[in-house]
Amino acid sequence: MHGYILLVGESTGLHLSDAGQTLVLRPRCDDNCVWEWAGDALLRNASTGREVAAEPSGAPISASEADKIDAAFGPGASRMVPRKYEVGSDAAELPEERVFFAREAPLRLPSAYLAELESQGWTVVENVMSEAMVSNLVANITKVREDNAEKEARVKALQDERPYRSNDNVIRPRALMREGESFLGMTPAVAQALMHPISLWLIESYLGVDSIHYCQCPGFSILRPAEKTGEFAEVMPGGWHSDYPYPLTSEVEAHTSALGPEEFEKLDASISPRYPDWKQRTSRLGMQFNIALTDFTPETGATQFVLGSHEFDGPPPTELNAVPTVAGEGPFKDVVQVSFPAGSGILYDSRTYHRAPPELNVSGAERWAMLTCIVPSFVRDLRARDDKVESADAFAGASRVHAALTPRELRDVVKMLCDDEAGEPRQDVEAAVLAASANGDA
Repeated sequence: MHGYILLVGESTGLHLSDAGQTLVLRPRCDDNCVWEWAGDALLRNASTGREVAAEPSGAPISASEADKIDAAFGPGASRMVPRKYEVGSDAAELPEERVFFAREAPLRLPSAYLAELESQGWTVVENVMSEAMVSNLVANITKVREDNAEKEARVKALQDERPYRSNDNVIRPRALMREGESFLGMTPAVAQALMHPISLWLIESYLGVDSIHYCQCPGFSILRPAEKTGEFAEVMPGGWHSDYPYPLTSEVEAHTSALGPEEFEKLDASISPRYPDWKQRTSRLGMQFNIALTDFTPETGATQFVLGSHEFDGPPPTELNAVPTVAGEGPFKDVVQVSFPAGSGILYDSRTYHRAPPELNVSGAERWAMLTCIVPSFVRDLRARDDKVESADAFAGASRVHAALTPRELRDVVKMLCDDEAGEPRQDVEAAVLAASANGDA
């Protein structure tokens, strides 16, 4: 197994890449941005074979510094700080950036994941989040749950008095939080995961665009163990759907149906000038990017898929939602579950038929995930249904998180998660980030 790393510039947040004749800095990471250790003080580009010298730069953070970081962002946040290296001080062709953070990369070269996306419409990218990032985010979510235990207990009590339905028996920590709170503004782990430079390169490459945004703020889903008995252990039909912006099912055209026709008209107006027939599912207009915070397996209730259905002519047909799902039988003969470990992210075409199966978590433990949806920037987002605006407001005031992100990560957060109805960065959020930087907070 390769120990691939990415080299992240200390001052820019850009990534060291071998462009052939010279070394350059890039905001996204393809194969030429992936490195591996070739010796104690030697790095080799995993794609081109170019070697550069690398020596540790500075001392590891002190115990007092670690305590401050943990106090600011929650338990274990200090373990998210990577080591720094001075790279290639004797190489004249290197860019001015010489000090880089070394961050763990996925197990394969980016082109391998892109090839899978192109051939099958989905792929699993490992190491999107380090163990330290996962642990810190889980600790922050756990604190929110503890602070809102009574509210969560009421949610569970209601769930326990009804049969299993897809997307039920789930705790959504965001719904427990007070107004003005946001995980995006609580710990840098969220933004660092969502702005992963290889994942963003894969999404932009697959969608064929150079500008994307999240259509909602990151959601967190905690699937409870399937422990119901008696009449409440029954599994109700339904749950199969395609994702935004495509028609939900053969019966429901709009994901925004609960918001009324005006919202769907706005979505249609954002896409139709470029893709008049977009509802026919022939164009790539959306991807799901879901990150496991605990292992996804059949036993933990991993998402059910009909893989390859992104190429089907229409959305999930009536027969899929007419009777309870039993994988391998009848209309569900091609249903599978994809396993992947905590810290990994699954990327899949939003046209893919899928379903959340609460009845299948037989592990006896909760299954945790961070759920997101990405579309080209010209596609209207889900701000009218979701709390993306509120999350952006909270992030605008999170100067400590700003300071913990690289300049590249910070720009991408503002662009993709703090944008306006036109898909442009909100000026008020940009101003808040700039003000924090001017004051020395970021």
